[in-house]
Amino acid sequence: MKVVFVAGAHGSGKTSLLVHALRALPGVRAGVFKVDPSPAADAAQVERHGFVARVHASGDVCPDHEALIALPDAWRWARASSLDLLAIESAGLCHRCSPFLKRFLAVCVVSGLSNLATPDKMRPLVETADFVALTRAELLSPAEREIFVRRLRRVNPRATVVPANGLTGEGTLELAGAIERLPPARFLDIEPLRATVPAGFCHFCQGIGSGHE
Repeated sequence: MKVVFVAGAHGSGKTSLLVHALRALPGVRAGVFKVDPSPAADAAQVERHGFVARVHASGDVCPDHEALIALPDAWRWARASSLDLLAIESAGLCHRCSPFLKRFLAVCVVSGLSNLATPDKMRPLVETADFVALTRAELLSPAEREIFVRRLRRVNPRATVVPANGLTGEGTLELAGAIERLPPARFLDIEPLRATVPAGFCHFCQGIGSGHE
């Protein structure tokens, strides 16, 4: 089974980007395991395109942190669903936690509507990713877009950085290609992390529960 982790802020366009990429991989039985504060998170966007989806409620824990805790559940669900490809999607809150594991494809999604300091603020995610998608890039001026891409590349010069659009599919063929090149694997009892997960939680990671939108 192939495994890809997709992480980024709420509303950055992760699900739209992922669905476009999966649609470019015909014949692949794919599923999206969404880690979200709310158990009522909408998985319909994934399912209406013929892919399976499951929502794992993170409760009062940052979804990026909880995604690591939920790995056994994600793997069991993927095997029971006979998936060829498992995509684990999470939307962190403080961006101090990175859910990326060393052996699997790591995709960071950054919204172009955030400010130019975002690459540094999201450093644990950006600098450990294999693929960085700058969404909402079409809403930026050419100069702003170039500056944003350069700042992402400065934080992580080894990653593939691609302007993307979840509506038109711009940038998703590059992501589909990265997924297609993945070798199949399975989760080991101990998986090495790409970044150290904080031992504690800040106020952004606690008390979010059902009140978080």
